[in-house]
Amino acid sequence: MRVPEYSDDQITADLAAAAADLGEPLTASSYDTWQRAHDAASPALLIRRFGSWNQACARAGVATNKTRSTSRRWSDDDVVAIVAAYLRAPGSTGSFADYSAWAKEQDGAPSGATLRQRFPWAEVKKRAEDAP
Repeated sequence: MRVPEYSDDQITADLAAAAADLGEPLTASSYDTWQRAHDAASPALLIRRFGSWNQACARAGVATNKTRSTSRRWSDDDVVAIVAAYLRAPGSTGSFADYSAWAKEQDGAPSGATLRQRFPWAEVKKRAEDAP
């Protein structure tokens, strides 16, 4: 199977066409559905080529949602303290899956996915266990 090649100009033209069809701000998810029907480059290719979804859209003159990064909502110390609170919680198993379920029930706790953007589970767990 031949893998199609896309020039930067073709990619940016496709992004602009998708935004015209779907409206702005353009999300990677909506573009992904659109690109499948239009034989356009995947969102993953755009991100590899341009560094990020927002940079690809900026290059094409397409608006994206401007959201606050969740990875910096909590300081490293905050994350360690939250994991320490989880580890002290009744019934805590200490597993990542259990933390993820616990975090969903807590107001203000980072999700498991957000936590993993910051630390490997073993590292943050060790820090939390060593915290005073």
